[in-house]
Amino acid sequence: MYDSPAVYWDWAIGAYLFLGGLSGGAYVTAAGADALTRRRADRPAATAYRLIARIGIGVSVLAIAAVGAVLMLFHLGQPLNALELWRITNTDSWMALGVWVIVLYSGVVLFQLGCILCNDGLRGRSLGVFDRFEPSLDSRLAGHAVGVPLALVLITYTAVLLGAVQPVVPLWHPTLLPALFVVSGLSLGISGTMLATVVARGTTGVTGFSLADDVLIGLELATLAALLWYLATAGGAARRSYEILTDTFVLEFWVMVVGVGLLVPLALSAGRVVLHRSDHTLAPRWDRALYSTKFGFVLVGGLFLRLCLVYAAVNVPLLA
Repeated sequence: MYDSPAVYWDWAIGAYLFLGGLSGGAYVTAAGADALTRRRADRPAATAYRLIARIGIGVSVLAIAAVGAVLMLFHLGQPLNALELWRITNTDSWMALGVWVIVLYSGVVLFQLGCILCNDGLRGRSLGVFDRFEPSLDSRLAGHAVGVPLALVLITYTAVLLGAVQPVVPLWHPTLLPALFVVSGLSLGISGTMLATVVARGTTGVTGFSLADDVLIGLELATLAALLWYLATAGGAARRSYEILTDTFVLEFWVMVVGVGLLVPLALSAGRVVLHRSDHTLAPRWDRALYSTKFGFVLVGGLFLRLCLVYAAVNVPLLA
């Protein structure tokens, strides 16, 4: 008889993992858009990339704020315990390090948001002495030199934390799970940013990011296949997790994760490429609908992936 760590958790842990990946991935997306803005400063595309960067920062701020709410209200149990987080200094614990990663990352994200508001969002309104504070793109790129590594650690640290108990919970593989979280988190960030961009302003500048997302989806499929192969061949509790994923969670895993979250987005993207190469251009409204569907499906699949990884985990029995 196998016990599951999920009996002590609920949906909030899956949501926490999802929001962390979304926030970190959106920040990396915004940094990439800022880099493209600088490279194409004299081209019309720079305007589109500048908008994508700002939306990416907005998505990362909203997601990290939601991460903080989930962390305080569900993970800690007592919200006021968040006031004691600054006292955590155990550098040997990824849980402790993760708290500081969230704090430092939040500071960088808020700095980037402040730069955007001072440069764009508050023009025409007097801010007194702050009117002189107009950060350049170079200062934002310098901030990204700190923010991107923190974003990648934010995406990865929970998988490393879970992987530390892999001898007890075989599903949480110490190598494959972090790799899966990285490619999935970056895909989530691109999809969340592009979905908001398409809904708000249209599809200009989106194509390149969509193709990058396709590459990440392909890597996610390969990593997920490797994890399934490991679970199927390892036996014991690992085999039990494999059976839960592939037999019990037919709707959640095969339909929502693999189908909706991975294969359908790839098919939509491939269909658009085929139409474009055959000189059949989609009308703007249908192009927006296609991109919105693709990116929305990736987000849904990413959430279900993390829920499946939580609820399909089983412990190795302490006694044979």
